[in-house]
Amino acid sequence: MSGPGSSASEVAARDDAQLRSLGIKPELRRTLGFLSNFAIAFSFISVSTGSFGNFGLGIALGGPAFFWSWPIVVIGQLLVALVFAELASHFPVAGSIYQWSKRLSNRTLGWFTGWLYFWAQVVTVTAVAVIVAFVIDGIHGPMADGSAFLDSPDPTGLTTMFTFISLFTLLITTLINAYGVRLLSILNNIGVATEILGMGVFALILLFFANHQSPQILFDTGGSEAATGGSYLPAFALGMFMSLFILYGFDTAGTFGEETVDAGRQAPRGVILSVIVSGIVGVLFLLAVILAAPSIPDAMKEGAAGGFPIATIITTVLNGELFAGITLGEVYLFVILASVFVCTLAIQGAATRMMFSMSRDRHLPGGAIWGQVNPTFKTPANAALATGVLAALPILVIGPLGGYFMSIAATGLIYISYFLCNLGVLAARRKGWPHTPAWFNLGRWGMPVNILALLYGGLMIINIGIWQDQNLFGNFGGDGRAFVNPGFGAFFTPFGQKFENLPAWPTFEVIVVTLLLTGALYYLVSVRGRAADVEADVATGEAVIA
Repeated sequence: MSGPGSSASEVAARDDAQLRSLGIKPELRRTLGFLSNFAIAFSFISVSTGSFGNFGLGIALGGPAFFWSWPIVVIGQLLVALVFAELASHFPVAGSIYQWSKRLSNRTLGWFTGWLYFWAQVVTVTAVAVIVAFVIDGIHGPMADGSAFLDSPDPTGLTTMFTFISLFTLLITTLINAYGVRLLSILNNIGVATEILGMGVFALILLFFANHQSPQILFDTGGSEAATGGSYLPAFALGMFMSLFILYGFDTAGTFGEETVDAGRQAPRGVILSVIVSGIVGVLFLLAVILAAPSIPDAMKEGAAGGFPIATIITTVLNGELFAGITLGEVYLFVILASVFVCTLAIQGAATRMMFSMSRDRHLPGGAIWGQVNPTFKTPANAALATGVLAALPILVIGPLGGYFMSIAATGLIYISYFLCNLGVLAARRKGWPHTPAWFNLGRWGMPVNILALLYGGLMIINIGIWQDQNLFGNFGGDGRAFVNPGFGAFFTPFGQKFENLPAWPTFEVIVVTLLLTGALYYLVSVRGRAADVEADVATGEAVIA
């Protein structure tokens, strides 16, 4: 890696040499420093976006005590991040977990890891673009006649403002991702600075000037256990979904490795720091919001009705006018708007690079097109356009709300992808990998951390996948599961057509099975047998780099 006397050109040349040793031609523009690399991963996680969209779910299903799910998920995901940081140091390449699992285990595991993760990212882009519309709705408020703003006609008269805002957001983020990583990183840096500063300031203001609850409220279940047979553990497992729906995507620091200077050192730092900073910001902000709630029962009721109690709490308690009739609470909504936009931008950037990486290997349909680098912008522009179109399809076919609900299944897919990648790494460790440590290495802690990460990930997948059938799962089933894993028929209304007799299959399982079946068919026909499996030591290029 770089030494104290290395020039920027020498570091870039060393980065490119590492890519060539991995069998990859350096084509993308390498301009990102550590802060930009970290900022993109932090934007993907985006505590402000996730908390705005999912706080109501957490407090409705788990009461105020759901707060403790946040540190549990932070610690669990930090275990995964430590494994991924070591991988990012060895393989700072586009495609992150697809490339890592492919190179350390075998092509089949790697391909299915990438296949599931890519579609999870696409659907997550859809969901976050929809949240942009929700935030604008909160800023705009009801129409003059009292009707809902999002239901009103858009400027073209073709659809609603809900659909128009969501699609317009995707149009802008697609163009930015296609244009260049430098512009993407500048906007992300601004967004991250706004988010960290904004959430920190609001947390302190709420804690010191708008405190309505005793800290003891953090141990109050709010009566949520009544919905799970009097046992709080299944209610807590449901409330944990807020945390699960936020804290992922830290591998994005690795997937931008081909565009990062001194990537073998900076990408792993970005992976780990994005989790740690997000964890700290989340603890402070969630603590402040819960303590500032004027009425916990009202917040739980609003969350159960699909509202956004976190916005209601802040705009209610911070209602002092600052200027031109704008209150401090309304400023919070503008901070959220900036955060959600750059979150959409970052997730689409990660999905673009996953599509580009798999297509470069000719492992996706149309790979020859999506695996190209634009000669002018030095970006995977074709893949950026394709991910934008794919993310727009759910909004067009089943509507913005349908696209938003599909993100529930997308979260589960991401946890499965992480689990598969960790499984591949564990197999490689059992064969002695890594023989030569990278800049970041876990050393003798590699195996225990890897195993703990798998145990954590497996438990979270089980939690996500448990259906609401109490005959199968007892107290862990029940009505609350309809929020976190709804039946597919609840929102599957293609072009507004509702199917009355659809079976009550859970969305997560339906999408997983569909992707596995379609993926297996494509893999058998078009991917399997095209190239030999990649051995770990050959793939690392350790003999060249060392």
